[in-house]
Amino acid sequence: MWPLLFLWNTELFSVFLSTLTAILIFVVTINIIKYMTSDLHIPIRDTSKQHNWRHAKLLSKPCYCSVCEALMVTGEGAYCDCCGVCADRGCIKTADRKIKCKAITSCEKGPARHHWVKGNLPLGASCYVCDEDCGSEYGLVDWQCCWCQRTVHSRCRIHIEEVCDFGPYRSHLIPPSCVVLTKKRSTVRRKLQLRAVKSPGWKDWTPLIVMANRKSGNNDGAIILSLFRRLLNPAQVVDLAEHPPETALEWCCLLGEVRATVLVAGGDGTIGWVLNAVDKLQLKPSPGVAILPIGTGNDLSRVLGWGKEHHPNFDPGTFLEQVQKARLVELDRWNVQVHPYRHLGIRLPVRNMNMYNYLSVGVDAQVTLDFHRTRESPFYIISSRLINKMLYLTYGTQQVMERGFRDLDQRLEVYLDGVKAELPSIESIVVLNIPSWGAGVHLWNMGADNEDIAPQSYNDNKLEVVALYSSFHIAQLQVGLSQPYRVGQASCVQIKLKALTPVQVDGEPWEQHPAELNITFRNQATVLTCVEVG
Repeated sequence: MWPLLFLWNTELFSVFLSTLTAILIFVVTINIIKYMTSDLHIPIRDTSKQHNWRHAKLLSKPCYCSVCEALMVTGEGAYCDCCGVCADRGCIKTADRKIKCKAITSCEKGPARHHWVKGNLPLGASCYVCDEDCGSEYGLVDWQCCWCQRTVHSRCRIHIEEVCDFGPYRSHLIPPSCVVLTKKRSTVRRKLQLRAVKSPGWKDWTPLIVMANRKSGNNDGAIILSLFRRLLNPAQVVDLAEHPPETALEWCCLLGEVRATVLVAGGDGTIGWVLNAVDKLQLKPSPGVAILPIGTGNDLSRVLGWGKEHHPNFDPGTFLEQVQKARLVELDRWNVQVHPYRHLGIRLPVRNMNMYNYLSVGVDAQVTLDFHRTRESPFYIISSRLINKMLYLTYGTQQVMERGFRDLDQRLEVYLDGVKAELPSIESIVVLNIPSWGAGVHLWNMGADNEDIAPQSYNDNKLEVVALYSSFHIAQLQVGLSQPYRVGQASCVQIKLKALTPVQVDGEPWEQHPAELNITFRNQATVLTCVEVG
């Protein structure tokens, strides 16, 4: 019996060892391939090979094929989101071969010329020459320049100058003649890489770098990326699902003394990610960061005047006008340092992070943590702002019933500029840097009409600390039926956690073992505040 058992164990061990070895080799191979193919340079697409095709379902109107001129069924076929060429499935290869795409770079000397694309003009287009309706006839008719966006009748095209001035948004555009590329074998294959950026010599030139995650929102990120590729040089538009912000910020490094504008389409978490990358690279001059809100809360966007969410019929041209009129302001950047106490006899490493909006401990951090876990779940297959808000409501209601953070004041201590604060019976502590919290609640100023309350600002090097009594209290604050307990203002805040407690910083939650949280001023980020276009 024992020899048989020994042989069986030996065979099992051999099989287990072989399987484990194969898994390790597979994992190591995949990581080596990822490392060799990774590229921290700006993604440059070779437009001489093919168009940047996208599914035609992203278009809001039916189109005609640019090759066979047949009417494409709504949602069928593809379109190039760089130059606007459309093609049904059978004509895509022909379009790649015969129709030139929008150039990212150009070696041609002399003034730039229009890049005309026939047909499929935007609704309401008018001729630049005769000012009459354009592109409204049946079929693939009339023309549009994919650089200056001017539209013109076929009969009027001979009357327009062939030199292109890049249109009303040229102050944000990097023309092809200014982009200098080089071919390098930096990975396992040859790629085009950005080597330098030359100035076009235009007055008030502030190039715009657009960043968005195509997976964000209900396909909102993908649509926004496509809209700006059409208006700008496609290389100025970077998908954060494929490349980190540091890649896109290479533009700012190569522009030298020219201050760029960075447009971030996303929620508070995405904006913080980009602001952290700007701080890490220590860019001089620091680019101004504008916001296109496509997240759930969008508190920083509200404070800076960019709105609580973008309109479903978003017009990139109108938004660029707002960016042109926006003002540069400074936003306080705070350092959150987490010093864990010894846990099971082991001292865990100190954790550092930046904070721009707010930090909270307790019941609202638990709601954020529950939502975060749901969003990271493989069963979270439908992403939209409405569903996200419903999830927040569900988890908030759950906390109202459970009261899991009753008497949170017994589990932590709060110090403002080194002085211990006296707390009532509460379920949450919120440390504010900006006036907006919880998707638009002006927490610090609520019910302060007849009180001597110190003013709040996002660039005064001060924090505001408030306490919340319960999850039901949070619901009352959302509809303006209550006010928070104001703990006070301070230039340095310390929170000592005595038990395992959920914490969140700018929407990024985690469960924290007993520790000291020190929030101190770091520096200021350069952002843009919106001025209404009148």
